Amino acid sequence: MMRRAWLPGAIAGSRMARLFAAAALAGLLGACSSAPRQPDPTPLGPVPPILHVDTVWSTQVGSVPSDFAPAVAAGRIVVASKDGQVLCLDSSSGHAVWRAQVAGGISAAAGSDGTFSAVVDSENRVVSLGPQGQVLWRYQLPTSVITPPAVFGGIIVVQGADQRLWAFDAANGRKRWDDEFHAPALLLQKGSGMLLDDARVVLGDATGHLRAVRLSDGVQVWESTLARPRGVTEVERVVSITGAPSMAKGLVCARGYQSDLGCASLSDGHVLWTAKADGYTAVSQNGDEVVGTQSDGVVQAYAAADGKALWHNDQLKYRKLSAPLLVGHTVAVGDLQGYVSFLDATDGQIIGRVSTDGSAIDSPPVLAGNTLVVVTSKGGVYGFLPR
Repeated sequence: MMRRAWLPGAIAGSRMARLFAAAALAGLLGACSSAPRQPDPTPLGPVPPILHVDTVWSTQVGSVPSDFAPAVAAGRIVVASKDGQVLCLDSSSGHAVWRAQVAGGISAAAGSDGTFSAVVDSENRVVSLGPQGQVLWRYQLPTSVITPPAVFGGIIVVQGADQRLWAFDAANGRKRWDDEFHAPALLLQKGSGMLLDDARVVLGDATGHLRAVRLSDGVQVWESTLARPRGVTEVERVVSITGAPSMAKGLVCARGYQSDLGCASLSDGHVLWTAKADGYTAVSQNGDEVVGTQSDGVVQAYAAADGKALWHNDQLKYRKLSAPLLVGHTVAVGDLQGYVSFLDATDGQIIGRVSTDGSAIDSPPVLAGNTLVVVTSKGGVYGFLPR
């Protein structure tokens, strides 16, 4: 039930433009570093013993970057580390089903459908892993990859940093289709995510759009504008969809980088509402309520139907929060010190807290069955069971 991200660097559309745009952004970030520093993290206060959370298992992989997402499928969890470790775990016990090592390290991970898994290695090659973690094939891409690859029913889908899409047969590497994309001049070096809805891949892109394309052939079904550029400079106008969209009850909700969040209809992409929100992590929703963490650490809830603000909690300000995970009547969110705080989804009150290894919870949280799985930046993998 948690995830975080920080302000990353950027890459740009054409190769020459990328050099100038990245240099400009680097200068901006350098100037920001000399500005007054952010306030100290708000100290954690006492928590009423309303929700009890047990640590049911834990294990370890190598260091895990913020955009590495654990994949959940068929009662298993696949996690990967930057140094090339890939670990498939049984979600209820935490026991290793298989382990693999990708030579040279990994740049984007992980995707799995429970049979096949996929990562992208440090040389921008898609790597398909079989049912026992064995390497089946590699495919050289012409671009880097930040967004975790996705695997749907034996088909691997990859979104390049330049926003182009590819689909491959997971078993033999045959390319099924690819999809060109006219990217803006400046691209945020922050991953999005892909989900499957009724044989359509739903994803966000660097222009603030949500898209649905057919899994079978890549043909676009719908496209909608969730976030619109503001400001004057290219840096100010970055509106990439950050983090994986969240789907429930016929809705898809997502966030545009430090601009807007909102929800659209899954059937045709019609945007139901948007709200200005300064943040850079994914949102979580259940069809009735949408929860997001703002860049200053405020946790904010909205009505899924119309975006009406329901509640907010400012007790975790400046703690560099992960994205939240909304499950049932509980919201979980991780922070820079490895704590996971649990909030009541009806009013935002903190009702429980657990600790991990003290390192930041950067990668997205996942729910596997009844087990909440959290991965820390140091590579600690924890299974929690709220009760």
